[in-house]
Amino acid sequence: MKKIKLLSIVALLATSVQMFGQGQIVDFLKAGKADANALSEAYLLPYGEMLGVNLNSGWYNSAKVHKVGGFDITIMGSYTTAPNSKKSFKPGSYETIQTDAEIVPTMAGGTSDNADFYLKDDPSKTTLLSVEGANADVFVSPMVQGAVGLPFHTEIMGRFMPKVSYGDFGKAGLWGLGIKHSIKDYIPFIKRVPALQASILAAYTDFSAELGVSSSSLLSGIGGGSGELQSTAGAFTSRLLVGVNIPVVSFYTGLGYGTTTSNFDLVGEFEGYEDDNNPIALEYKTDGFDFNAGMRIRLGIFSFHGDYSVGEYAVITGGVGINFR
Repeated sequence: MKKIKLLSIVALLATSVQMFGQGQIVDFLKAGKADANALSEAYLLPYGEMLGVNLNSGWYNSAKVHKVGGFDITIMGSYTTAPNSKKSFKPGSYETIQTDAEIVPTMAGGTSDNADFYLKDDPSKTTLLSVEGANADVFVSPMVQGAVGLPFHTEIMGRFMPKVSYGDFGKAGLWGLGIKHSIKDYIPFIKRVPALQASILAAYTDFSAELGVSSSSLLSGIGGGSGELQSTAGAFTSRLLVGVNIPVVSFYTGLGYGTTTSNFDLVGEFEGYEDDNNPIALEYKTDGFDFNAGMRIRLGIFSFHGDYSVGEYAVITGGVGINFR
């Protein structure tokens, strides 16, 4: 069990660590609170949106509902990638800083991408800070998920990843609850075909993490210091599921609408911000439709599944589990 926990936290933090290891967000504090928040909001946008999309994925591997007392336990993971359009942004009009660059990398940009900023009143254009990509264009969330059948053609689902620490990098965890109800008997055509399945699903996932961040080794003066980036997210999805169940192999698809709210707070002690231990506070809200299709293979009580979600952020989900109908 300890090995499972360790592997989970390593995988979840992998992309986040490379993003914050450079102390990029802390470096933004050199620009002043207003500009630091503006830069951070644009820089972290792919992370905030990938997080929300990822949390709403992977809730099902079949449109069929368990019989009363039937259950499954699955170890699974979702892999989300950011599109090229989210790897950079156009600089805005800032209060104290400016850049000659036409585009600025986000955290999803390549590590060779950068844009230098200098103070507006500095005729020499001496670099104050450099915004660099972190090549963190993926987000991975492993977890354990289960479901149990209830009366009235309904099943309740849950997902969980324990919140455990991984060295100095930080800690993260999540939990979620969902419910799925069969509507097969309400649709005449599907009702008459045993292999066809249809159901509706509603689910909520809660995520929280604290990731250690510190200023770069070259940073001194205003903005120098260390702390952690605290992130929380809540994601809700509702979906219509349709599937075909035949011996050994089943196919499923789902059309859904999801909403997410993600918050990021930089908390710590930083030079020039002695009276403000939370100089950066961001919130992202996303909503929209998505569509996925997948396949599951059953070998006795064991099952293997994989699916792909179509949307602005692509999601690949896969897992292995045991099933008792």
